Amino acid sequence: MSSRLLLSCNVIANGLLIGLLGCGEQIRQVDLRTDDLVKERNAVLASGTRPAPTLSTDSYPEGHPFPKDTPELNEPSTVDPAADELAFTGRTEAESEAEAIIARIRRLADTPADAEPLTLDYAIAFAQQNATEYTGAEETYLLSALSLIVQEHLFEPRFFNETNIDAGEGIGRYDAALRVANDFGVRQRLPYGGEVTARFLAGLTRNIDDASTEGGVQNAGFIVEGRLPLLRGGGIVARESLIQAQRNLVYASRSFEIFRRDFYVAIVTDYLGLVLQLQAIANAERGLALNRQIEELETALVETGRSQPFQADEARKDTLDAVDDLASRQEAYQLSLDRFKVRIGMDPEQPMLIIPTEIQIPIPEVDRDQAIHYAMEYRLDLQTNRDQLEDARRQIDLAQNGLLPTLDLKGDLRVGGNDVVNGVDFGDTRASGGVFLSLPLDRVDESVALRQAQVRFAQDERLYGRSLDDAAVSVRQSIRDIDRAQFSILLQERSVEIAENRIASIDAAPDRATARDRTTAVAGLRTAEDRRDTSKRDLQVAVLKYLNAAGILRLTPEGQIQPLPNMPVGEVIGKR
Repeated sequence: MSSRLLLSCNVIANGLLIGLLGCGEQIRQVDLRTDDLVKERNAVLASGTRPAPTLSTDSYPEGHPFPKDTPELNEPSTVDPAADELAFTGRTEAESEAEAIIARIRRLADTPADAEPLTLDYAIAFAQQNATEYTGAEETYLLSALSLIVQEHLFEPRFFNETNIDAGEGIGRYDAALRVANDFGVRQRLPYGGEVTARFLAGLTRNIDDASTEGGVQNAGFIVEGRLPLLRGGGIVARESLIQAQRNLVYASRSFEIFRRDFYVAIVTDYLGLVLQLQAIANAERGLALNRQIEELETALVETGRSQPFQADEARKDTLDAVDDLASRQEAYQLSLDRFKVRIGMDPEQPMLIIPTEIQIPIPEVDRDQAIHYAMEYRLDLQTNRDQLEDARRQIDLAQNGLLPTLDLKGDLRVGGNDVVNGVDFGDTRASGGVFLSLPLDRVDESVALRQAQVRFAQDERLYGRSLDDAAVSVRQSIRDIDRAQFSILLQERSVEIAENRIASIDAAPDRATARDRTTAVAGLRTAEDRRDTSKRDLQVAVLKYLNAAGILRLTPEGQIQPLPNMPVGEVIGKR
């Protein structure tokens, strides 16, 4: 094999090696650029110091350029055994007794000795690291950054190298020949339309019938080509994809911050819901204790002949109902706790002890008009809706540009040619230029696109107006929820006092009350306590929802609520 052919093969091999090494470096640069873009967008928000999502490349699987062709690829296996292959064991009669069932439910409700305390702050911090919702929101944000990198790269110099090897008959003056051609160059899209390409072409043709012959034909050339649109496709419309990708990343940054605030409110609501269920269980336990006392009292009265037997039966029935209600509340609490652990990304089998907590946020003095003004100005979702309306308006301009004639300036410069022994023959230089004109004789598709853009803008404009109205309604509703929860607390506190006084009056004159009177009084106390606790939880949640609806909820980088001026925030732990 001749030295020239060996040289050509070495060039091809080196090009492949450089390409493979370059892919790894480009992937690393993409990761760095993605992280930088996310950090830049974070800086413009009020929570700009929040930890920016990063590409966790270690957690993503590697792809295989040549996947294995296995039977499972086309036919994934299914596990669905027949009925006779399955096992089922029924409970014994003893295990189905009421007392046995109650004992099992109580064991499920008992907190294991090795249970770890789960505070609200820890739950929020854990969720930010492990919750599927939170991780998915971060990755959606990162996907927008990756899309922007693609569009940015279209307006950067893009190098390419293409090698073609052909062997056959009838190539040039040879009956059988080998031709090696290499095309190396760079492309650059222009910011206002058009493209410039510079390329170096080199080729070698040899007679493969006579490998000892050093002869052959070499050719090399340098070409610069350019195209510049003056009408259709020219101007800022050429950068539309890049502009939209940049704006989409801003929207993604806002959406992620909206998610963080909504997620905080949701986690706090769920946690306080668990605390409320614990309080309800405690109320039910106290009610059950009172029912047992009533049952014992009625049984004693029946035994002494001071009461009818049915009174004791009524008391016993109410005690069983109280046992059933307690068991139901304990089971519901365990289910809610398991769901909460799954939501924050925790193993549902891990024993956790919820620490009863109340968030102490001052009740805001709300000016309804001012609150709605805050929402219109500060809410990130409304800002995104307003900007997306501008996107729709810009689509009309793009469609209008598509109706213009095509008028492009074209030119190229070629240096070199065929039969060059060494290097490029700069004496062989040719230049050409021209104008390409295409009149808009058929623009039906473009006309339809224009009308579609106009109709979509009208739709989006109405939807934007609707979003403003919805935001105002949500603010007003959150204000009413605060007032209603406050009013409910006052009423239920009074109801608790009334129920306690009723029980005290019955205890003062037990002979004058029936079993039904006593159990009804206990049930009334338990209901009043449940409603009071629910109203307290509702008030805490209503304040948070008001801050979020008005667009003035702010979170620290750790995901905790950030107090506004004159708004101290604290927690009362261990309160029931």
